[in-house]
Amino acid sequence: MRTFLEFIAHALLDDPSSVQIKEIRRGPVVKYFMKVPRAEMGRLIGRDGHLAEAIRQVMRAAAPPHRKVDLRIESLD
Repeated sequence: MRTFLEFIAHALLDDPSSVQIKEIRRGPVVKYFMKVPRAEMGRLIGRDGHLAEAIRQVMRAAAPPHRKVDLRIESLD
């Protein structure tokens, strides 16, 4: 899943090297925190959050049935 997020960041952002991805596992729940520069957040979130929600849906679909996956997008600043 982390590789998928890195791929998305590389495809959408001007400076994908500035992205930080943190993974926290607690039982069946895996939370990903993706920190991006404030100037790049619009590209990753998309209009009205549609792109961010699409990324979350793909992650949930790719996760094993017993896992719950969540993604938070935060600013580095």
